[in-house]
Amino acid sequence: MPLNLRSQSFAMPGPALLVHGGAWDIPDNACDDHRDGLDSALRTGRELLVNDVAALDVVTETVATLEAHGAFDAGRGAMLNQDGEAELDAGVMEGHTLAYGAVLAVQHIAHPVRVARQLLAAGEGRVRMLAGEGAERFAEAQGFELIEKEDLICDRERDRFAALQKQAEHFYPSQSFRPGAMPSLRGHDTVGCVARDADGQVAAATSTGGTPFKPPGRVGDSPLPGAGFYATEDAAVSATGWGEAIAAVVLASRTVEAIRQGKEVEAAVRARLADMHAQIQDRGDEGATGGLIALDAHGNGAMAFTTPRMARGGWHANAEPWVAV
Repeated sequence: MPLNLRSQSFAMPGPALLVHGGAWDIPDNACDDHRDGLDSALRTGRELLVNDVAALDVVTETVATLEAHGAFDAGRGAMLNQDGEAELDAGVMEGHTLAYGAVLAVQHIAHPVRVARQLLAAGEGRVRMLAGEGAERFAEAQGFELIEKEDLICDRERDRFAALQKQAEHFYPSQSFRPGAMPSLRGHDTVGCVARDADGQVAAATSTGGTPFKPPGRVGDSPLPGAGFYATEDAAVSATGWGEAIAAVVLASRTVEAIRQGKEVEAAVRARLADMHAQIQDRGDEGATGGLIALDAHGNGAMAFTTPRMARGGWHANAEPWVAV
């Protein structure tokens, strides 16, 4: 598969943030909803940054806004697994401390990114990742309200599930547990944010409902530090796309390391996406697709994607927010 790689770079002085709402072939009729969701998230993040809120809390609440919107494969808009249920993953990371928190495959939490943030705060270095019932028990103990599974399911995803279930019965008529390898199953509305606060500290957050019609329990890159998100004192990155490939090449951490070593931010995101594509394609697969947003501690930002579209936006001090799909 030939590589179709597009990128942008930005000078982003002062407090700043970049957001994404997934990199895939976003349908024309979904673009306006994606723009609306990104705009809402940027307004949330901007308000926090101008009030000197720390980058970690900015990325958490910006992503929580995306989880609540419903346009994206995250939170209340999550795509459904083969059982017709939503399973959510999220992770956050603070650059100057290297502290992170992540939750995996949760089904009773409206805002997994907030629980991941609380796990970072409560873990004291001992526990940083929790999955399934364990994550939900932690959330409840920390004062989060657990919701019914059905509260995460929207009509759009019920319809998608019904269509994919019918398609799966054609591909795998004798299997009750299906690999989920039909070509049309790749859609990635994973959401993410990177931010730099007034003190120059950076943070990253990513949240997802995973791939459509995934096997129950499947976890991709989004809640894995170094893969779907990563931050050091130098830069913060959030990824979206084919989770298995992103995790295999630890895409986010390798991008941050390239920036730390002096590579320009746009060059770093382009090089790492191209390298992932080449590595996976060389192993006989159809090629790994995805996108990245990155922001360093010096006011340089960039984003890149290898898919037909990526929902994306940004804001920095003394500028107006912008969004694109």
